[in-house]
Amino acid sequence: MTAILCKVYTHPRTQSTPWVRIAAVCLALAGIAYATPADAARALLTTEPRTDIRIGPTREHRRVTVLPPGITIWADDFSQGFYRVALTSSLQAWVEQSHVRPLDRSVPRPPVQDVADYAMSGIDAGTILSLEIPSPIAYRVTQHLEVPALTLDLYGVRLAEVGTRQFPEDPCVWAVEAVQVADDWARLNIHLTFKQHRGWRVVQSDGHLQMLVRRPYYGASLAGKVIVIDPGHGGSDSGAVGPTGVREKDVNLRIALRLERLLIEQGAIPRLLRRSDVAIGPPGCNQRQELEARLAASEHPDSDFFLSIHNNAVGSGNRASAYGTETYYWTPMSALPARLMQKHLCAHLKTKNRLVAWQQFYVMRWGDVPRVLVECAYVSNRAEEARMRTDAFTESAARALMAGLQEFFAIAAHDTAPAVAGIEEEVEGQAVTPASLQDDEVQ
Repeated sequence: MTAILCKVYTHPRTQSTPWVRIAAVCLALAGIAYATPADAARALLTTEPRTDIRIGPTREHRRVTVLPPGITIWADDFSQGFYRVALTSSLQAWVEQSHVRPLDRSVPRPPVQDVADYAMSGIDAGTILSLEIPSPIAYRVTQHLEVPALTLDLYGVRLAEVGTRQFPEDPCVWAVEAVQVADDWARLNIHLTFKQHRGWRVVQSDGHLQMLVRRPYYGASLAGKVIVIDPGHGGSDSGAVGPTGVREKDVNLRIALRLERLLIEQGAIPRLLRRSDVAIGPPGCNQRQELEARLAASEHPDSDFFLSIHNNAVGSGNRASAYGTETYYWTPMSALPARLMQKHLCAHLKTKNRLVAWQQFYVMRWGDVPRVLVECAYVSNRAEEARMRTDAFTESAARALMAGLQEFFAIAAHDTAPAVAGIEEEVEGQAVTPASLQDDEVQ
């Protein structure tokens, strides 16, 4: 027998129509075990490709960081399907129960790990900062734009030495400041030689944590630039469908294929995630698995930019009123190219400039390169849907996107990217933005 306990819950943002939230589910004979506060104190192992660590026990709460699989964290409480975890003795956060695997109770709390020093080395892709850390740890990356820097917080780590070291010959990093925030919390402030961030990557394996800081952009033209292009949707996922049957996935692909040809003419190296009406994920995968496969396919080690092409839609009641162009980004380093894409799309398509905004679209949740998602127009609007049937629309959209890329790389090469007001930091792909931009998660 299964019992379900429910309560009436008022949505925290609207404070309007009550709706029902499942507070707890007592299982049943199927043998699935759910945690309770009494058995919460234990070690957990992250299992998802990207495990969200949040400031509170709901998906609406902002992320603290995002962890890869295989990280052991300590839980001390449980609420509403979330474990409360102690990243350090003074920093608590929450992780969804389905994203972790409880370990045997004999597994102790992860100890504080002593780290002797860090090493710097250069490779073609950029600069690698390496630390010897025997067991994988929880960490957080913060991006700063005003004073170009990256902050790497290391939870459960104690540094043998603190202080600032300079690297005058390094093309990416001119100084690293090591700080012990607390006895079990170390921080490295990594000061960059350039303003327009190109991206970073953190990998933990074989007793080492390595952070790659990618080299700055060289050359103002598109020549040699690797552009990863994601024509949104595909296969069984048609995306939005217009009033007369235009399918978003087809429009997205036509724009992407035309953009590919234009970029090749400029000497760029475009890489399309799909070239036909297919899905990216394995057969039979769900939406989350499809998005995860799309994100994984977009991670080329030599890429310079990621662009996801979409067209928008709203419900039938607002089809006539919703029209125009929107552009989204996640990491602060992506805010400038997002604004440039929006500018050129509106100019070429002569569409309404609706907005440029921070948003949590799944394919943008990575800090490897600047990532932008464009919504060229509204397929749900009859007038804009009719335009999408024409070659002129495809050509204008593709040329607008190429112009946006050209202007971005010209700015980045001269390292004169303007500061972006109101966007100051990034947490492992998660932008910390004004409350007005903290929209619901879009997966």
